[in-house]
Amino acid sequence: MTGAVTTVLVVGLCLYCGEGYPGVTGRLWPLLGSFNPAVVMSAPVTAAALSQARARLPAGVLRALPEAGAAATVTTAGSLVSGLVVTAVDGTVSGLAFTDAVARRFAAPPGGRFPQARVVTLVACGTRRVLAAQAGSCGVSEQRLRDRLVTCLQPGTLNLADRNFFSMHRWRTAAATGAHLAWRVKNGIGCLPATVIETLPGGSQLARLRESPGMLTRRRKTTGDKLAPRLDDIIARLVEFTVTLTDQAGKTTTSRFRILTTLLDHEACPAAAIGECYAGRWQVELVCKSIKPTLRGGNRRLRGQAPELAEQEIWGLLTVCNALVGQAVTAAVDLGIDPGEISFTVVLRAARDHLATHAPCQTCGHQGDPADLTAAITAGPRNRTDRTRTSPRTKKQRQTQHTRDVAYTITITESNLPRAA
Repeated sequence: MTGAVTTVLVVGLCLYCGEGYPGVTGRLWPLLGSFNPAVVMSAPVTAAALSQARARLPAGVLRALPEAGAAATVTTAGSLVSGLVVTAVDGTVSGLAFTDAVARRFAAPPGGRFPQARVVTLVACGTRRVLAAQAGSCGVSEQRLRDRLVTCLQPGTLNLADRNFFSMHRWRTAAATGAHLAWRVKNGIGCLPATVIETLPGGSQLARLRESPGMLTRRRKTTGDKLAPRLDDIIARLVEFTVTLTDQAGKTTTSRFRILTTLLDHEACPAAAIGECYAGRWQVELVCKSIKPTLRGGNRRLRGQAPELAEQEIWGLLTVCNALVGQAVTAAVDLGIDPGEISFTVVLRAARDHLATHAPCQTCGHQGDPADLTAAITAGPRNRTDRTRTSPRTKKQRQTQHTRDVAYTITITESNLPRAA
């Protein structure tokens, strides 16, 4: 077994999560002729042989695959805001097998029984394609993993992030990449070290950011430089708004958002557009949903019994996700619709059916006509992008609440931050 053959089989294990080694190798063995023509003439390898081959395969080989697929990103109309490609960053965790080796490499969360890996991804919101990712133990914070992704931000993009990521140093480093930022920050008066210097037409405000003593202390501790000077002040634009959810019974729920952005031109990008754009950050959450409950299946833990094998599966799942997203985008372009209308579940089932029903070429393993797969995807049911629904997020909320059809109303408001003298 060559490294290429082993890599394909590992990716196949991620495509068919929950199936054993014999079932997956039986499905994929006839397709491997393009990697090694000799394999299609022999019986599939045993589970023991595949385990030994996986042990010889560095996880770094799999790690390169998701970003290689991301290089072919297609920009759709829904991908752009003010001419910028919208991206978002967020993290999730995956449960791992409980072995001594895995437990030494990956921590278990407080009160948890099993080790977990944390993965932070950078996603293109318009297509839900994973552009880059970092993985580590759940004992490593999302912020630290996100800091390793900062070099993946690119000029011509607008990056969205949730409120747990902001710090002065992190903001300056991300802005220095040339990417524009629209990050949510916490609502408390003392949570954002800023003073309002001007209110702009449309309701947004220019603010001066000044590193707080607490941020300075944490940065000195993190860097080990006890004499690090305070960072220079920054001018940023602040957009505060409320989102009111009104259900069919007339019940309303209001949430307040505070968005900090490098887009200072209020005419080119009005405050209301920033508020609407930030809703696109949810696309990174949908990527996590596609990988965990849909592709991996429920609460199923990764099968690798060693740290290297667990890492292989993390990158394999991201690779499969990007491959399926690529098929969804191809179908959406053919139909002239937004990729969000293509159901990930439909694409997953169509891809599995395509591999099962299209006999490969016996000499090279070529798997049928890709147009057949696209046709199967376009024939499937689509997502309803016009639906406005909200669902309870926590276990406690799910005990007393249910999914509701709602109407969303965004209202730009003034900040309660202090004003410059």
